[in-house]
Amino acid sequence: MKWFQEPGGPHGQPVSVLLVEHSEPMAAGWAEYWKRILIDGARLAPASRVGLAIDIYARTFAQDSTGQATAKFRNSLHRDPEGMGHYALRSEHFTFFQEKGEDDQAFGAKELPWLLDHYKAMKASLHDADVWPLCQRLNASQPLAIRGATINGWFDLQAGREGFGTLPMADQELLAGMKPTWGESLEQLAAGVFSAPPDNALEELSAALIHYTPPHFRNIQCTIQESTENGLRALFYRIECPEFPDDSTTVVNDRVHRAATLLVQQLAPEPGSFRGLRIELSQQADGEWQRSVGY
Repeated sequence: MKWFQEPGGPHGQPVSVLLVEHSEPMAAGWAEYWKRILIDGARLAPASRVGLAIDIYARTFAQDSTGQATAKFRNSLHRDPEGMGHYALRSEHFTFFQEKGEDDQAFGAKELPWLLDHYKAMKASLHDADVWPLCQRLNASQPLAIRGATINGWFDLQAGREGFGTLPMADQELLAGMKPTWGESLEQLAAGVFSAPPDNALEELSAALIHYTPPHFRNIQCTIQESTENGLRALFYRIECPEFPDDSTTVVNDRVHRAATLLVQQLAPEPGSFRGLRIELSQQADGEWQRSVGY
């Protein structure tokens, strides 16, 4: 196996590519891949490495390029950090051919377990004797949330625990032999937690916003509005801090989205009935947070 660099990374940075030959064991390839990622990540400021997103792309047709896994660090704004490129592990091991004339859904039902097997091997190699201490050292200053991409979304790798986090609903349906619904309603997103009282939902949303936003956000303003997307009820967000207007974002993570979904479903269960919500959180001198809510 060998490392080389090629153009195409963010901010003019290169992509660091590890080529693993088909004759070489993937376990050793994954371990080498992890070492480079974790060693480089340790040079980033903690707020610049709150997450690591990993995609595995299969070579599904003979004319396709070699399959690969791609890893990208994400900063506290869920963007590419400055001065850091992407990482690719390229190998013919990532070959999973789709048969001629095979239905995409039928192929997806076969490809998903294949993807999950690769993620299992990748996670197992994270506990290699030379790799796990690097991961622990990185997590000591800032826990690194590692997420993997599937056919229909993302899941938490849960590096330090057994098993994976919850798979996207459409992936669960594929594994169960069901036809995916291709989209989540508010009811699906908040399934299992509708019984929580609205006060608890607001507390969870507040906690999720504090955890999600950068440490320098001492005054958090979050506006939530309802609209439709692909015919489904959808929520749209704007999160900002008056002191740092350039750091505003319209992107939220799963925890914020699920908490907001639960709250909206409780306040306005009928589609189109939610008139919007604005939550303001201000950190006090004693470190406690003060909350105000407006419509």
